[in-house]
Amino acid sequence: MAICPNCGALNNDSSKFCISCGAPLPVAQPAAQPAAPAQPAPQQNVEIPNPQNQYWQQPVQAQPETAPQPEAIPIVPAQPVYAQPITQPVQNKSNRPKSNGWCTAGLVLSIVAWCTVGLTSIPGFLCSLIGLIVVSKKGEPGKGKAVAGLIISGLLILGFAISLPSIWPDVQRSLENGDVSNPMELLDTLDEASDKQTDLSDKYVKKIIKNNWVAMEDGSYLEFGKKQTFKYYKSYQDTSDNYFTGKYRMFSGEKAVTTLTKYYEEYGITKSEIKSLISNNTAFKEENFVLIVLENDGQWMDGENVKDEAWDSVYYGFLVNSPDTSLLLINAVTDTRFSFVTADDYDKISAVATTTTTETFETTEATTEATTTADPSYETMGDSVTGTITLTQGKWDIWTDRDLSGTNFEVVYGRINRNTQTIINLCVYKNTFDNASIKNFADAIKANMESGDYSDVKVTTTTLSGYGAYEVSGKHSSGMYVNLWLFLDNNNKFHYITVEYYDSDKASYDMVKSTYKFN
Repeated sequence: MAICPNCGALNNDSSKFCISCGAPLPVAQPAAQPAAPAQPAPQQNVEIPNPQNQYWQQPVQAQPETAPQPEAIPIVPAQPVYAQPITQPVQNKSNRPKSNGWCTAGLVLSIVAWCTVGLTSIPGFLCSLIGLIVVSKKGEPGKGKAVAGLIISGLLILGFAISLPSIWPDVQRSLENGDVSNPMELLDTLDEASDKQTDLSDKYVKKIIKNNWVAMEDGSYLEFGKKQTFKYYKSYQDTSDNYFTGKYRMFSGEKAVTTLTKYYEEYGITKSEIKSLISNNTAFKEENFVLIVLENDGQWMDGENVKDEAWDSVYYGFLVNSPDTSLLLINAVTDTRFSFVTADDYDKISAVATTTTTETFETTEATTEATTTADPSYETMGDSVTGTITLTQGKWDIWTDRDLSGTNFEVVYGRINRNTQTIINLCVYKNTFDNASIKNFADAIKANMESGDYSDVKVTTTTLSGYGAYEVSGKHSSGMYVNLWLFLDNNNKFHYITVEYYDSDKASYDMVKSTYKFN
């Protein structure tokens, strides 16, 4: 067996090339090996003058010169062809230069930062920067890793710098309260603070903060300012004193539901309760569900801040556009309900309300008489001029419809249901009319509704509190039903009564028909 001098593999004696690595095998050596023991014999017989021995000795001496040489000529150049591809890659793999350690560390830290709310972004940025400088000077590999690390960590640092002012109060509060005792709790705090950030591009949020709002219940005034600040005045009529200040957070839709039930769970509002609210009114949907958190940092009275600690006021509800733009909110702590309208709308409403209040004071005696005849366990709206309705379906707040403003009316009363947003109006015109005018009025209302967004519009004759009346009814495209009753009293005064309601509160329609009284 022949042994390959290059790789040590065993080969057949007749092989000219190694079956393992392809290197040439020394063919001449095996032919010379049997001549080695025979060589002393001719040397010992040199004294015998035998020409044949001399003749056979020459071919033995010439064989290593002539036999291997013709084969060695093609073998020598073949050696790098077969041996080089096998041995060279092994040498390159072991000797390949490694990426710079700074570059690798920077990229790893940057990726970790992406998964940990930017916690290792600064070390990742520094390592990547150092690695980029080193490889640029020394010509080492790893530049791509350094650039990737700089981009990832740089974006995280930029985003963190932008959001830090808004999330820092949460982090600081958690640190002061001892809620953070290890890196994982810090990560949770940062993650929670990030989730609580207001999306200023949200269309409902944008619509709310571009307006200032007045509560119909108490005239309080909520004003939104720059950099997510607010002022909440006790009275819209006086913005010089008695107000709260701070920053706000605002959410809508699914994020509002998640934020309220997850991060403000101490108020006990559940998703099932929110779904129940939505089912009460077709104008209520998850997409227009809103959450407003007022982070109060001061209460100002007589020009001084009388509060030395911060606290939150949490409101949730809906932003609705029918019949007017309204912000219907519930205080999560006190369960107090507010019907906010824009400041512009409130100015218009106030003008009508002032007139109505003056006229109501003029009929105080009659109002008292009408009220005492009603069941004292329920609230009664109206007076002896308009007639009265006993409100038995939930809680009702004062409401003034701007479409019923002007000098044509002698008295106007309006109420809105806090829960269902049902609206009732009792109106009496100043001038006297006749039956033909009332019929024409009913037909005009019907035509106006049919040309608008109403369906199933019709006019019927009915009886209301003993008076013959025309009833106009229809359904708005928003899902709201509208019913109007028109009749003349014994003094030919024109009574105009409306109820606007949704599927969830059809009982209010029956309430108006059954409890309306006019003497």
